[in-house]
Amino acid sequence: MKPFEPDQTFAADVALAVKRSVDLPNLRHVVGEHVMAAVSDSRVSKAGRILMGGSGDSWFAALGVAPAWQRWTGIRTEARTAMEFARYETVLLDAHDLVISISNSGSSSRARETVLLAKERGVPTLGITGSLSGALARHADLIVHRPVREEIDLPTHYGRCLLNFAEYMAVLYALYALGLSLGVKRGHIPEATRAARLARVEQAIEAQGAIAARIEPAIIALCEQLGEIDTIWAIGAGPSRGTAQYSAAKFHEQMPINGIGQDLEEWAHLEYFLTLKWGARAVVLVIAPPGNSFDRAQEMVKGIANAGGRAIVVSSAPASAFPEAFLHLDLEDNLDEWLSPLSYHMPAQLLVLHMAARAGIPYIPMRRQDGTWLIAKGIVRDSSRGLD
Repeated sequence: MKPFEPDQTFAADVALAVKRSVDLPNLRHVVGEHVMAAVSDSRVSKAGRILMGGSGDSWFAALGVAPAWQRWTGIRTEARTAMEFARYETVLLDAHDLVISISNSGSSSRARETVLLAKERGVPTLGITGSLSGALARHADLIVHRPVREEIDLPTHYGRCLLNFAEYMAVLYALYALGLSLGVKRGHIPEATRAARLARVEQAIEAQGAIAARIEPAIIALCEQLGEIDTIWAIGAGPSRGTAQYSAAKFHEQMPINGIGQDLEEWAHLEYFLTLKWGARAVVLVIAPPGNSFDRAQEMVKGIANAGGRAIVVSSAPASAFPEAFLHLDLEDNLDEWLSPLSYHMPAQLLVLHMAARAGIPYIPMRRQDGTWLIAKGIVRDSSRGLD
């Protein structure tokens, strides 16, 4: 197995992962067919409320996209963790709801449990998954399949990290495509808006390698300055809440070191106090696309600096907007806040790879030792009996 090299760069392989694994032309075709079938179903187009659920990256994608869905469809849209959804929300569902359960593998216990418990109450279900043969596809009323190719001929030291990245891109694409088409079907947005927005989504996906190449020199320099840190916070609000969770997860999944995602405002009320004590042991990724919470992100960066902390700002706004930042990473992508989840995760993707290389980690292994028992083979309820 070829190991990581301390001086290697990763942007070119990110671009290859997009080209070979995401394979945008195929993704567009497959997702487009499934989305058309889904929005043509009255159980979807006439939903009174939409609830999305998932675990890990699937939840992060739902959390990032839900605010845009509400604006495009006119339907109240909420994101839940799969456990919260299955065990605490399904008993409160009614026939006007639409349940969307997301699982890349299609085998996550809680994702399929959500569908089973929703169907018990007569609530329509839609699965978004990478597997047409998995349990989620078998049980959901409707499916949006988002294909990702796993055999992409990249070095084995990546393990699944670039495939996980490709899956995240594909899930975001499927969610954006579905939300936009549903908005047109319900007459909430015009077709021209759907087409323009989806084209912008595709441009952002194709630009992943270019974005990585643009910011990689700054990421390399950052690694040389970080020293022996053990904690990375990632904070954001609105669509960036999901991006913050996803960014933080990369560190404890792939290094592993402590990655913590938090709401932009809540960090100021809680983890701020750790900055006073830890100082150089931690850094804070501030996800700050121009938008509704941009001014608060500026205040957060100033507050972090005043507390002796280091803020790494991820934004397309000029560096002059964040004079107190330890580092400003300008994505130069011009994405609006609602589409920012497509790109604002990239600094974390690159940072963890360079940290792994510098730490002498030879490859990023699969870390599960239980054959996925804990997430895919545990208890799955098919009845709400015993749930309050």
